[in-house]
Amino acid sequence: RRAMMAARCSLNVARPARVALPASSRRRADGVRSRTRRVPRAAKADAKAAEANVAVEDEDDDELAERKAVSELVGWCVSKGARGSGLSVLLSDGSGRGRGLEASRDIENGEPVLRLPLEMGICDYQDGHPAEAWEVMSNAPWGVRLACRLLQERAKGEDSDYAPYIALIPESVPGSPLMWTDDEVASLQYPPAVAEAREMRDAVETWFGKLSTEAPVALAGANLDAFKSAVSVVHSRTYGVASSGTGEGYFRALLPLADLLNHGGDEYPESASSPANRGGKANESPESPKWPPAGCSDNIAWSELSDEGVIEFAATRAIEPHEEAAMSYGERSNDHFLVYYGFVPPRNPHDDVVVFADVDHALSWHMVFHPELWDVDEAETRVREAAARAAVREVERALDETTDGALVKSEPRLKVLPGGRCDARLVSAFAAAYAGTEVERGAPVAAVDVESAHADIARRCAELLRAMPTTLAEDVGTLATCGESFPPASEGARVAAAYRAHKKEVLIDAVLALGGEAVKLPDDA
Repeated sequence: RRAMMAARCSLNVARPARVALPASSRRRADGVRSRTRRVPRAAKADAKAAEANVAVEDEDDDELAERKAVSELVGWCVSKGARGSGLSVLLSDGSGRGRGLEASRDIENGEPVLRLPLEMGICDYQDGHPAEAWEVMSNAPWGVRLACRLLQERAKGEDSDYAPYIALIPESVPGSPLMWTDDEVASLQYPPAVAEAREMRDAVETWFGKLSTEAPVALAGANLDAFKSAVSVVHSRTYGVASSGTGEGYFRALLPLADLLNHGGDEYPESASSPANRGGKANESPESPKWPPAGCSDNIAWSELSDEGVIEFAATRAIEPHEEAAMSYGERSNDHFLVYYGFVPPRNPHDDVVVFADVDHALSWHMVFHPELWDVDEAETRVREAAARAAVREVERALDETTDGALVKSEPRLKVLPGGRCDARLVSAFAAAYAGTEVERGAPVAAVDVESAHADIARRCAELLRAMPTTLAEDVGTLATCGESFPPASEGARVAAAYRAHKKEVLIDAVLALGGEAVKLPDDA
């Protein structure tokens, strides 16, 4: 169980490391309490026992120091206008999850638990940057600007206005690809993610070089490693806040207390995982469906920025005492979680795998795989291609009237998702290509053509599985032994294994759900 501390402050805040924030008239943090760890008695006064006792005492000292730092942060937040009630801060338990928040009492659905003025955070504003650096900084990505602000405040030490907050911000996010070796990036095994990680790493190094020569004061003396670490931190902790009303204003900021909320979101049950992810064989079907997801673990949501410049966090359902407070970071694929947050949700129903870069890529693949359809007659080939493209346009028109319309327009890539779901554009294109002249004559696409389209998507997924150097079972084995290896596996190696394992889950689902009797999983899936 994580060490607990309850610290009272002069607000109703309730958020930092099991430091409870009930309403109070006092302006300082006090009354810190925690579970005391018992130091084992030494049976013999030998060196080994003495070393063990020293290690435990050191651990307690570190814990006490962290509790004190959290209490100071809470007091500082109160002085800056933070208000809240019902939450306390969980200290890190050594599992890698980091600090978090939990309910310190029963919280009702809809009850506000935290109110934070935006101005108490480190905001993506011009203010705070050295004046002579702003011309360069104004053209930098938001992550670079906020990373520089973090470095600048860190360099001030105790003189920083944000010193109690800075003291508890981690130095880096080890799970971020920015912190990995080149081999760890390659071990993702999924070409789109490898390309995105390399692109982000190159961009960060490019901006470091630009700032070093054109605005070195912005870096506050940081070297490349420190700069990359700072970017990994701001990527994982920054809030993007829209203003209320028109929503025209959009602000990014590092928000004290709020950045302690861990992710909770849609999750399919463990029984829906591939048996290969549970010690069985990949070619067996899971016991439960992945979609719709069985549960949602978040219980806190945040508001738009009010006219007074305040962000409010409230419960989305009843929360029991000691239940962790969690907020959804978004219904996103694991690619987004990996690149920006440095972790991947273990059973994410919103993950996906790109099977084709776009419709052109899909049709080119289909032409190569099915010469019996495409290499017969030039006129017939034109008809099939026209039918496929028309089917895609029809799907896009239909989606225009839904909330997915804008997404489809901005995303040409064709994907499959957990549970054997796949992009309707892809199914329609392949099915119409099979129907060919029948579609041209106005006949509906036959069920057999849709089944053939599904089988082709399954074949493509099987190809992608074969292209990956390791199997799902091997990745699961790697994850199981990460903490036991010597030297210990890096966080990058662990996150990469978790990431590629889930991509294989998605591909295996597609083969099992869409392949029918025509397509089977590769033996080494």
